[in-house]
Amino acid sequence: MAFQSYLTAPRLFRQLNDMGYSFADKTVADIGTGLGILPYLLKNENALNIIGIDIDKNSLMAALSTTHAENIGFINADGHNMPVKDCTFDIIFLRYIFQHVNLSACFLSEIKRTMKGGATLVAIDVDDSLNVFYPDLPDSSKKLFKAYFEYQNLKGGDRFISKKLPAFLSSTGFSEIKVKPYATVFFKEKDDRFHFQALKNAFLLVQNELEIIKNELFNRKLIGRLEFHKGLNDYFKFLNSEDNLFISKTEFLIMCKK
Repeated sequence: MAFQSYLTAPRLFRQLNDMGYSFADKTVADIGTGLGILPYLLKNENALNIIGIDIDKNSLMAALSTTHAENIGFINADGHNMPVKDCTFDIIFLRYIFQHVNLSACFLSEIKRTMKGGATLVAIDVDDSLNVFYPDLPDSSKKLFKAYFEYQNLKGGDRFISKKLPAFLSSTGFSEIKVKPYATVFFKEKDDRFHFQALKNAFLLVQNELEIIKNELFNRKLIGRLEFHKGLNDYFKFLNSEDNLFISKTEFLIMCKK
């Protein structure tokens, strides 16, 4: 998730700038901040305070070591129970959170508690049903990704969450809901050797997430060790194929008001 944040935070920042959103004199929260990439990008935007919140102490220690600014702070806490006063934040970011955690009214109630009246919530998440690969993924890689999806479901997450978020936000009292889909599209022509970095990033993103949880996948018997490594190796070969390659991944930016 940290690597996903690293790759996508600059794009989110550009989109908000395109919308004309001003961070000047705002108090900002980034829940699930990971390595603090978004706070780092926001440090020169004249925000009053930028608070990164994450349950992972190691990620926050890395964030502290790389982000030095008087208006940035970090809190080690679960988003379900934050040591923050009521009506603190002008804008809250929830990036790639709901694919990992239960979509619950309790969680959103805690988010809403910390928001000022009229504050903005910005959520970004995935819907893997809209992913397109041509040619098709190897069967071994499909099996690996299926095991990953099943694992996230067992933990309360949902890889198809984005389509469900607007209705859930509305049902929990948020208003002025705006949804913007955006696709990351990649096309490599046959024998094209100039897209190495994009292919490397695509592979590292998947490898990073799977390596973190592989032992849990094995312990839960969702996939065997040999199947895991074959699926990952075949995905690497797929991305580095000498044939034409088309990949499209669609995510959703959802903004709403308290």
